[in-house]
Formats: sequence, C-alpha cells, structure tokens
Amino acid sequence: MTSLIFQTITRLVSPILMIFSLYLLFRGHQLPGGGFIAGLMTSAGLVLIYLAYGCERFDWRNRSRFFYYLFSGGLALSFLTGLAGLFVGGFFLKSGVAHVHMPLINEEWEFASAAIFDLGVYFVVCGVCVSLMTLLGEER
Repeated sequence: MTSLIFQTITRLVSPILMIFSLYLLFRGHQLPGGGFIAGLMTSAGLVLIYLAYGCERFDWRNRSRFFYYLFSGGLALSFLTGLAGLFVGGFFLKSGVAHVHMPLINEEWEFASAAIFDLGVYFVVCGVCVSLMTLLGEER
C-alpha cells in the first residue's frame, strides 16, 4: 500500500535524515554522536524509502549483498583500527591524533583515529539494519 502523501513526505525528509546522520558521524569522535547513532539515522532514512516505495522499485533483494559487504567491510575497518592502536601505543583501540595542515584554507586540522573506527561502526550498523529489513520484509 503506497500513499502519495507518504511518498512526498519521504522525498522531503529522507535527505534531511541522511545529512543529519553525516553530521552526527563527523562530530562523533569528540562530542556525543558517532558511528552507531549515525548508522541508525541512515538506516531510518532507508527504511522510510523502503516503506514508501516498496521493495520492487529498488530491487533491494538483489542488492542486499552490497549491505552484507558493507557490514563485513565496516567490521574489518573497525578491527584494523583497533590493531593499529597496538602498534602506536601498545594497547588495542588506543586512539592516535595527527595534525594535518590544509594548504588551501591555511588551517591545521586535528585528525583522530577514532573517526576511522566510527566510520567502521557506521558501516556495520547500516549494513545490519538494512539487511535485516530486507530479510524481514521479503515475502515467501
């Protein structure tokens, strides 16, 4: 059952959810937020699209392998970030900080390895949520 009102609201709300999830992801390693909540927000936007337009329009049953790979890649990225802490400071998941000079804007940015870990968690949560949604939503 599709509704024109629901589809119109989805077209307006889903890009806002995606942009807000990226905001939560990028500020997460220093302030509240991070990969988990950003992944949930992205998954909520994808679920909204899934409910408004249905599975047939996007053919997510055939594309569900992408989300399995997203989950696996995110898990590997998070694990490798943890292993990098062993080489930097001797502890698993030890966060490292690098200061990178940006020549075009003439500023120095602080880059933490926790941001890479958050990106891995983001991929894991998105992959799991959308895969579960696809598996639970398919008809037998």
